[in-house]
Amino acid sequence: MSIESVAWALRDAPDVPPQCVAVLIGLANHAHANGRAAFPSQERLAFYARKSVRSVRRDLDELVRLGLIRKGDQRHTAFLPADRRPVVYELAMERHRPLPGALDPFAEPQSGRPTETPEPVENREDVHVRADVHDRTTGRTRPNDRTHTSYEPSLTVKEPSTRFRAGETSPKGKATAFGRGTPRQLTGAALPVQRDVAHCPQHRGSPAGNCAPCRSEALAGGR
Repeated sequence: MSIESVAWALRDAPDVPPQCVAVLIGLANHAHANGRAAFPSQERLAFYARKSVRSVRRDLDELVRLGLIRKGDQRHTAFLPADRRPVVYELAMERHRPLPGALDPFAEPQSGRPTETPEPVENREDVHVRADVHDRTTGRTRPNDRTHTSYEPSLTVKEPSTRFRAGETSPKGKATAFGRGTPRQLTGAALPVQRDVAHCPQHRGSPAGNCAPCRSEALAGGR
């Protein structure tokens, strides 16, 4: 398959009868870039053109008569059995038809080719709308005194929530445990503290007048 040959058959081939266009494009689909060595079978051409094999034969004869195709080097099919060798054709790619003025590339919109030069952004009336959209991620204030919300991700790392460690009695103690604030010794058992009762000076968390550890030590010493 050659894009050059197909483009010639579709665009540049002159005086092609409408009923022969499909057969000519089918031949070009099997030709080299120079239009040579096209030898599809008549059955394949009939499949391309949605015609009978007899109609394809008539179209080939008409294309030869008009000088759009000619017989080429038949040695290209020498590897096939003699009774199954199709005719090798060449396309007359040296022939071209003039392009109508209405189909001039600059007069007709083309895919991938703009029809006009876009106007610079600074000269457009809706420049403030485009600027607002662009500055939505910067947080800068535009002339209309609006500040857009920044969508930049926050880099602040939040520590996970954890339970109080042994001996901590308040959230302030929790902060101290992670190294913030005044250092604080974390000792003793995690017992509920009654703030309106005096504490034992030796055993933190026990009432001064009813300290269970003190009673245990006294009983142990009396033995």
